[in-house]
Amino acid sequence: MVAGIVNAGLNMFLVIVFHMGVAGVAIATVISNVISSSLVFYFLMHEKSSIRVSLNELKVYKHELKQILKIGLPAGLQTSVFSIANIFIQTALNGYGSDAVAGSAVVLNYEFVLYFIVSAFGQATVTFTSQNYGAGQYERCKKVFRMALPTCMVIILCVSWCFILGRYFFISLFTSQPKVVEYAAIRMIHIMALYILIPTYEIGGGALRGIGYSMTPALITIFGTCVLRLVWIYTVCKVYTSFETLLNVYPISWGVTGAIILITYFVIRRKVFSKA
Repeated sequence: MVAGIVNAGLNMFLVIVFHMGVAGVAIATVISNVISSSLVFYFLMHEKSSIRVSLNELKVYKHELKQILKIGLPAGLQTSVFSIANIFIQTALNGYGSDAVAGSAVVLNYEFVLYFIVSAFGQATVTFTSQNYGAGQYERCKKVFRMALPTCMVIILCVSWCFILGRYFFISLFTSQPKVVEYAAIRMIHIMALYILIPTYEIGGGALRGIGYSMTPALITIFGTCVLRLVWIYTVCKVYTSFETLLNVYPISWGVTGAIILITYFVIRRKVFSKA
C-alpha cells in the first residue's frame, strides 16, 4: 500500500510538475518497487518467528531449491504464456484501429482489478492447501477448495457486474471520445460478463500446486490460453472479422481451461488422497 501511494504520488509529481511524461511514470514505478522490496526485506530481517531472515545465514540449500524450482518454474512458465498469447491478441486488436486499442486500454485497468482479486484467492489456495497437505489434513485441503472457489466467484460476479452496469461512468474517467467509449463498452461487456470463469482455473490450479502438482496446471493453461487462442485468431477471426469475435476468445479459452483444470484436480485429488 505504501509503495502504491508513493507510485501514484510520484507519477503526478514527475509528470505534472517536471513534465517528464512516460519517463516520469517509469521512474516512479522503479522507485516504488525499490521501496516495496526494501520494506519487505526490512520486516523479514526484524521478524521474530521462523520466517526471520538473517544475512549471516543466507545461502543456497539444494533440497529446498529443488522443491522451489519444481513448483516455481511451471508457475512462472504459465504466467509467461499469458504474455505470449496477449502479444498475438494485441496484434489482431491493432487491426481495428487506434480507437479500439484505446478503448481496450481503458477497460484493461478495470480487468486488472478483477484479476488481482482472483490472484489473491489463488495464492491463498496454494498456501492453505500446501500447509494442510503437509500436515496430513486432507479434509481441510478439500475444505479450502470448497470455500475459496465459490467465495471468489461471488465476489468477482458482484464487482464485474458493478463495472458493467456503470460502464459509461467508469469509462468516462479515462475518455470522452465517442468511438473509444463504444469500443470500451463492447470490451467491458464481453470480457467481464463471464469473468467468473477465471477462478475455476486459477483456484483449481492453485489447489493442484498445493498438493505438489505444478506442471499439470501449467501445461493445461498453456493449451487453453495460448494454443486455443492462437487457433481462434488464425481460423475463426479470419472468417468472422468483427471486434466482438476477437473478444470472444477470452471467455471461450477461460471456459475450456477451467473445465479441464477442475476435472484434472478432482481426478488427481482422489488419487493422491486415497494413497495417503
